[in-house]
Amino acid sequence: MSPEDIAMLTKVLTSAAVLFVIAYIGNVLTFSNRFVNALVTAVIFGIINAALFYAVDMATLPENLQDLSQQTWFQMVLLATGLVFVIDLVANMLAFSNRFTSALVTALVFAVLYGALFYFTGGLPEAQIPA
Repeated sequence: MSPEDIAMLTKVLTSAAVLFVIAYIGNVLTFSNRFVNALVTAVIFGIINAALFYAVDMATLPENLQDLSQQTWFQMVLLATGLVFVIDLVANMLAFSNRFTSALVTALVFAVLYGALFYFTGGLPEAQIPA
């Protein structure tokens, strides 16, 4: 695997792990309403995911890639937040009887779809810039 693939995989798996925790907490807080649960999970995930990736990218990327990274970061956050809302809503409908299972289904489906999205679209844009 190339360093770009490892970076992409790390972001996807980290996002899925963060999402599992947030989805579980969202299930505990708003377990009576599937739509509100999905909305709360997506908003909290978007905020935490944005802060986490922004801090990591700004700490690890060279200065010449940071502007491009900010554009990519914003697109990834919006895409991931929308994806989380839809996935969590569907997961709540499929596995709503158990909070843990619902959060696990949300995180696993998100990891597969989010990873496939970046894999089949050629990876992250900053990975395509020559060093």
